[in-house]
Amino acid sequence: MFGLVIPVDVIVITQSILLIISAILIIIAAIGVLSIDRNMPNVVYARIHILGLVDIAGVIAFLGLGQPLFALVYLILAPFLAHAMSNAYFHTEDGYNNSVIKETNDGEPNSDNVAISENKEFDEEESDDVYSVSTLKINEDD
Repeated sequence: MFGLVIPVDVIVITQSILLIISAILIIIAAIGVLSIDRNMPNVVYARIHILGLVDIAGVIAFLGLGQPLFALVYLILAPFLAHAMSNAYFHTEDGYNNSVIKETNDGEPNSDNVAISENKEFDEEESDDVYSVSTLKINEDD
């Protein structure tokens, strides 16, 4: 009764503008991720940084859809998730920046070391190794 009445057309136009802005930000981020050089030393961190635009676009889209609680939760959680991903990469596969991995793996990512070890040719000397597989014995004398 005493509140300000906003016409429905203004709300629809505002929501449409916010959704268009978020779509443009997502397109810009996609072009940035695809155009970045894959041979860069810190390409994972650069991609996470570029994808921060998608986080902001998600917040704008939630606001445009009339979901401010989701926008707030996303705005709070997105930086923590980006930090967790970059921290996990740093501690497991970043041989360029992490000196511990550089010393143990000669700077090579763990996934590459696994692929290299799987592609080794079979040595005749290693044929004496014993491998065991545990099996379940079932008696049919019930």
